Amino acid sequence: MSLLRINHLQHAGEQDAAPHAHPQGQMFIVHAGLVSVEAGQGRWVMPPDCAGWVPPHVLHGATVHGAMRGMSLYFDEDFSHARMPASLKVVRLTPLLAALLAEIADIAGSVPGNHMDSYLQVLADLCNRLPAQMLFLPMPVDSRLLGLCTHALREPDVALHLDAWAQEAGMSRRTLTRRFQQQTGWSIGHWHQQMRLLLALEKLSAGDAVTTVALDMGYQSVSAFIAMFRQYMGTTPKAWLENR
Repeated sequence: MSLLRINHLQHAGEQDAAPHAHPQGQMFIVHAGLVSVEAGQGRWVMPPDCAGWVPPHVLHGATVHGAMRGMSLYFDEDFSHARMPASLKVVRLTPLLAALLAEIADIAGSVPGNHMDSYLQVLADLCNRLPAQMLFLPMPVDSRLLGLCTHALREPDVALHLDAWAQEAGMSRRTLTRRFQQQTGWSIGHWHQQMRLLLALEKLSAGDAVTTVALDMGYQSVSAFIAMFRQYMGTTPKAWLENR
């Protein structure tokens, strides 16, 4: 049987799952709240109405921010490798995907038949075809660059200074920017902006005030933070929270 089990999840507050791996493929659905997932390739943020796929044997950890409701579906290794995406992927829940997952959950307790196999084939096709959602932060492989990024994640209020980063990494500014682009596909400035956005989403979901989040992310004014948020998310922090 390709679908091994379904766990329905509900957490009242922040909770961490230590990095781990398992032979089953896992699909993680967020209906309410926000979850951040870390794996070797980077860091993903999953707001409501997202689905995340973790292939078998991929080391990953997750943090729940605020009240969360969702479910996890576990698939056998053969099905996961043959049908599902080869790497970790987060997608938005389209009406079709949401309805399909609801139907799969409804019939999972019954004796499986050909209809379940058909549903799972459609599920795999959708997961492969749907575009990956963009609330993602790639991480470099080079230990020096990874150390800089890890430090920035711990202190997002510190302004980005490329010369200081280059000195800390022991390389020229030109080498730093070129190597970072090669390993992440992003410029350092783009990465730093995205990092602040993802951390802001986590803090807002945990209940922090907009003003507090703006200052914690290093913005000189709340209006500057709101302008950045609107540029990337298409709405204000307050409206985003109300529509979650």
